[in-house]
Amino acid sequence: MSVPSRAKWRAWWWDGRSEVVEHAAHHAGIADLLFPAINFAIFAYVIVRFLAAPIREFFRDRTDRLRGELEAGARAREEADRLRAQIEHDLAELPGEQARLKADLLATAEKARATLLAQGREAAERIRADALLVADQEAQAARRAVRAEVVEEAIRQAIPLVQAALTPDDQARFVREFVESVGHAQ
Repeated sequence: MSVPSRAKWRAWWWDGRSEVVEHAAHHAGIADLLFPAINFAIFAYVIVRFLAAPIREFFRDRTDRLRGELEAGARAREEADRLRAQIEHDLAELPGEQARLKADLLATAEKARATLLAQGREAAERIRADALLVADQEAQAARRAVRAEVVEEAIRQAIPLVQAALTPDDQARFVREFVESVGHAQ
């Protein structure tokens, strides 16, 4: 391709004409206005004729959706305002609530302390009573052991003394009395 034909081709491509007008002025004629106006009128008729109902429906749905979203936004704003007021109210009452909770905790702790002390006293009384019972039983057992030991020692010491003081006549008398007591028992 030569240089002039390339320039012609570019001009035709960009201007939409087959020949290049380099420095000439173009004057608009009636045809330049009439054909686009007719084209637009046909386009508008087709749009209105075939797309009017869907476009109306689209905008109606969009309007309804926007109204619903605006109402939801208003409800959300009202809910947010209500929550903000509740939070402000709660924050205003927070010092009083803290004092009440502190008093409740102290009262609960005092009750727990009193309960634990009472349980401790009861346990101490039970332990004391059990200890007294065990000590009493131990003392009685010790008395019985001492008594048995004393009796045993007394018998051990009495045997030689009785043997030394006992005469043969005393032995005969003891046997006779024993035999008589056995005879009366039958």
